Amino acid sequence: MKRSKYTKIILSFIFVFAVSGCSTIVAHSEREASMPYAGTKSAIKNMKKSWYQYDIYGQVYLYVIDMPFSFIADTLLYPLDVYRVGQAKPVR
Repeated sequence: MKRSKYTKIILSFIFVFAVSGCSTIVAHSEREASMPYAGTKSAIKNMKKSWYQYDIYGQVYLYVIDMPFSFIADTLLYPLDVYRVGQAKPVR
């Protein structure tokens, strides 16, 4: 099966877009012990902030597109996040 030139370009564009702006990647790279669904919560927070501030109003659509991808990535990283949160709490 031969893929066309345009299919490779479109798939590359989608991959770069999804990985570069994913709130989950940003949330996990900024925090030591991240909480579960940190990327989805961050996307919702940023979407609300950009909705109420006129200067960055156009970014609402980017966060709406990012939210399902962040939710999927957060779901896949959920066991790791729970483990990290458990390790961060002191044992009594």
